[in-house]
Amino acid sequence: MSTAEAIAAHIDPDTYGKSGDLSKHMEGVRKQYDTKEKLEFYSQVMGDGTDNIHFGKWDNIDIDEPGAYGKASEQMSDWMFNLACELVPDRKETKDFSYVDLGSGTGAAALRLTEVNSFITNATCLNLCEEQNDRATKSAAEKGLGERIKVVTGTYEDCPFDDNSFDIAFSQDAFVHAFSKLKAFSEAFRVTKPGGAFIFCDLMCGDGPDVSDEELATFANTNMVNDWLSPEQNVKACTEAGWTEATFVDLTKDIRLSFQLMLKKVDQILERGGDGIGLDLLETYKKNLTNRITQVDRGVFKWGVVHGKKPL
Repeated sequence: MSTAEAIAAHIDPDTYGKSGDLSKHMEGVRKQYDTKEKLEFYSQVMGDGTDNIHFGKWDNIDIDEPGAYGKASEQMSDWMFNLACELVPDRKETKDFSYVDLGSGTGAAALRLTEVNSFITNATCLNLCEEQNDRATKSAAEKGLGERIKVVTGTYEDCPFDDNSFDIAFSQDAFVHAFSKLKAFSEAFRVTKPGGAFIFCDLMCGDGPDVSDEELATFANTNMVNDWLSPEQNVKACTEAGWTEATFVDLTKDIRLSFQLMLKKVDQILERGGDGIGLDLLETYKKNLTNRITQVDRGVFKWGVVHGKKPL
């Protein structure tokens, strides 16, 4: 079996294969995240029992300490948001600070950021998956943040917002599924106020010396990645969309640690008999995560942050 075949061995191509069809692509994204079993998996493996399902930033966090993954996920959200705020320092002093989370998932980043940053007047979560959105709405109400967090069902490639609505456009591990990166970045530009900032983190196409085009294409074709761009191509697309000072920050070393801890947690869940998650699903993720760690080392992909500003 070739390396490319091994990557795709545990993916249903009828559900997740690259089709070139926007409707089918969006349905595949929903199926990848928006089932009760998948939500439970992400909660246990990435969220430490919470709804935070983002990759983490591991500075000064021991992967063996209790709740390590959840702490790293929150640290990543905080680090990104603080970096974006540094690009719009004057806006923090206003009484109408707003930001939009594009592809917000379970709303965990918005919940975290709104809770610890009192200057956020309004956080808007835009997300495709209704089950996740229901969770986000419920969690906001439970935390007493319902007046400051709004959850909207929709796609970041056709944002249901007016031009120049937000101080910051923010996205965490979501644009990898964009049907068109340029369209997504252009929509983020449209809805951001002049002088505002854009920041996102994501998995991006790598350039390892022994990585074949076939392997890169197979990963994209089996993970709902229609527009598979390198960091340099993402920066170029941001610039084409209108963003200035577009910059990539390489955090690939952090995603390796995230995959490493995810694999460890999957093994622990399997040892306990599944904890309510299907054993077939767990075995699939175990094999795929083992591949992911090897792929990071070989340069199949990179992970990091791109940020930019909208001209006044």
